[in-house]
Amino acid sequence: MSIPNRAIEKVRIMRKIERQRQELSRAGDDWLDATAKIDRGWVKLVDMRKYLVVGSSLIAVYGIRHPSVIVRWSRRAFGIWGTVRLFRKTFAQK
Repeated sequence: MSIPNRAIEKVRIMRKIERQRQELSRAGDDWLDATAKIDRGWVKLVDMRKYLVVGSSLIAVYGIRHPSVIVRWSRRAFGIWGTVRLFRKTFAQK
């Protein structure tokens, strides 16, 4: 391969690499936009970690002393959670 052909080939490859980098950057931005809601939720959960640890410890101690109350309230909580999810799915505006 002659020197001018090598230079032309090098320029072609460099342009291809630059296009790929731009596409990768755009795809990364799209990915960050798509996962932004999950990231915010995760940050909130991590921020509440110490309160969740204390709360779960208290519930565990209370649950040992009064297991039927914990079972009853957990069933109610799951029922309410399921009802809320059903309403959100039913009345979601699209």
